[in-house]
Amino acid sequence: MIVSRVVAAVALAGAVLAMAGQPRDLQSLGAALDDAVRSYDAAAATAVLSEARVARASADSPQLAELHARAALAVAELLRIELEGLAAGETEQRRLLGLRIDAAAEDGLQALGGLPETSDRQRTLADLIATMIRSDFRAKKHEQSFKAAVARALELDQGNARAWVSSAKPFLFAEPEQGGDVAEALRRLDRALELDPGLEPARLLRAVAHEKAGDPEAAERDWRAALRANPQCRPAREQLESRP
Repeated sequence: MIVSRVVAAVALAGAVLAMAGQPRDLQSLGAALDDAVRSYDAAAATAVLSEARVARASADSPQLAELHARAALAVAELLRIELEGLAAGETEQRRLLGLRIDAAAEDGLQALGGLPETSDRQRTLADLIATMIRSDFRAKKHEQSFKAAVARALELDQGNARAWVSSAKPFLFAEPEQGGDVAEALRRLDRALELDPGLEPARLLRAVAHEKAGDPEAAERDWRAALRANPQCRPAREQLESRP
């Protein structure tokens, strides 16, 4: 299986990395992952993922498994941003990025396997599945698993702001005839920001929702708020730079 070969290649790179320098402890890896996400650095997130995988091979723990899954999700989501920035005609680059996204998602799903059921485990599961949806065919293939994971995350904890963000995605990105509902997406993103006003993914998706709802001024307010909170927020910066 091609995706499995990609996973193996990433694992080998992680082993080489661990042998090349002093492995970082759990706290340092977590901080490095947070920095990578904040700066939209897919390479740095991939390095954390590789180190987490190597660390688990010698001394596994639930905390390491959780970090492993979070790092895999970060890699998949950051690569997804890169893929969405490619032109439709860049077929081979899109194919290769798609394989890397699927490999990271598969890795993350395996890491989640042994963890106890919590709201955030289910939310992470949903978001990993979401990274693999890139076409109508894939949407049909993964839709029920995604919806079940989101529903369970919110059932376990209605205060999980990230789960509200995840739950908004189908309403925001599906066509109306397939259940898309921008007003419902906005309601869910508003709820996420009520729970966590600094949650960057909620702010960015709400900007997209405002654009789709025909309110560019509200969208711009959210783009600017995201960039003020995180000057490294690449999606917000690119959106603002593209405006007349």
